[in-house]
Amino acid sequence: MKKFLFCLLCTLIPVTSEAADTLPLTLKPEAQYRDNLYAWDTRHEAIIKRHRNIKPEYVFIGDSITHHWGGEPVDNFGQHGKDSWSRLFGAHVITNMGFGFDYVDNAYYRIQQGELDGISPRIVILMIGTNNLGHRRDTPETCAANTKALITLIRRKCPSSKILLLGILPRKEKDLAEVIRETNRQLSLLADKQHVFFSNPGQTLQESGTGTLRKSCTTDGLHLSSTGYSILADELAELLHRADPQYKGGKVPRPNKIDGMDPEQVHLVAIGDSITDNYRKDNLPCQNFLPIWKKYYAPYNAFNAGVSGNTTDDVLARIGGKGILDHVSPKVVQIMIGTNDTGRGNTEEETFNGICRVVDKVHAKLPRASILLLGILPSNIYNWHVAAAAYPDKKFKKDMAVNDRLARFYADNQFVTFLDIRDVFLDADGKVRPELFCDPSVVVINGKKAGPLHPNTEGQRLMAEAIHPTLERLMNNQPK
Repeated sequence: MKKFLFCLLCTLIPVTSEAADTLPLTLKPEAQYRDNLYAWDTRHEAIIKRHRNIKPEYVFIGDSITHHWGGEPVDNFGQHGKDSWSRLFGAHVITNMGFGFDYVDNAYYRIQQGELDGISPRIVILMIGTNNLGHRRDTPETCAANTKALITLIRRKCPSSKILLLGILPRKEKDLAEVIRETNRQLSLLADKQHVFFSNPGQTLQESGTGTLRKSCTTDGLHLSSTGYSILADELAELLHRADPQYKGGKVPRPNKIDGMDPEQVHLVAIGDSITDNYRKDNLPCQNFLPIWKKYYAPYNAFNAGVSGNTTDDVLARIGGKGILDHVSPKVVQIMIGTNDTGRGNTEEETFNGICRVVDKVHAKLPRASILLLGILPSNIYNWHVAAAAYPDKKFKKDMAVNDRLARFYADNQFVTFLDIRDVFLDADGKVRPELFCDPSVVVINGKKAGPLHPNTEGQRLMAEAIHPTLERLMNNQPK
């Protein structure tokens, strides 16, 4: 009898040990079949098979936001951020363990069923929970409790791995903004700063003051656009550099030349959209911009970083994602951006906040450089193929209101000089001077002439002349 009891006790010990981590009643470990078009089992088996043969340095556990990003294993679900994924992880072996539609519960089940067996990554990146909040409508307490159980399981499977727990990203739904904020607060309490570390890089994707996801960072209000992935990659690269001395990603190789110059020779960087980009061109119809650039900017060894069509979020992505400021040390960075934000229908608040984010990012990258922030140029964009063209007067007023706010905001800033040159392009009645713009004479959309948006040669010359005294003063480090 005693021998029987002893044997029975021995058989119960493993069960008791596994049950020692009592699961929350709200956690339901199970496979996931919420979309019959999604081969959940196939991806699960592909990851298990991969880890039999490949021992990754990192694994990234998540839902569709992770799955859509890039990396291995590749399937038919789509990769919408593979360029930034390659920049972030291209130097390392990593497994993308993102599964579309997954709850925390499903990730728990996947790991329980062997996805982490036999591997010991240096870092396990965990970003999951948005489906719990947005689809199942879990409370912050429930989501945090379920995530805690998942972390405990990961720690048991990979005891020597660090866990980088990322906050849930913002979404378009305003009613979820506070829920996500409170959930992230509770998730931050799970970090012991020895094995588990918390960060909330999604804050860089938020529309200031609302907690919702910025329009240009998303494809549908939940999933990220290439711009959103690029901004997130920039934030995550900084986290990985701090967490792992062996991390090599997130950097862009130093170019030998920038616009024909050694990077160290660049004293001025001009950041903007097509209005800045046009200075590269000398063959536009009826235009000759290049001599203006050579006269007013080339003497400062200027690097033209203007890209046609750019919004503030595109500029943020280029600064972080493609590293346009990583290898230069200019005396001055000139910024003129924002007209495409309002052109696409962004509000005054969104545009103002976007410009401020660009300024903050530039200052963080180049703290010793002076920043010359130019106001949005006046325009009258009738007949263009953008949302604001239906109400060009509203865009005009919105742009000027943004300029007024920027002037007040940066009035006493020692690093930023705001310069509003609207008067160059307005007549005595405050109306846009069409003779200073190339669009009405050369741009035809759907059989109609487009309204003034891009300065012509005379407009660019007058603009350069208006900017020059301030630029010269900043180059000589004279006080504001």
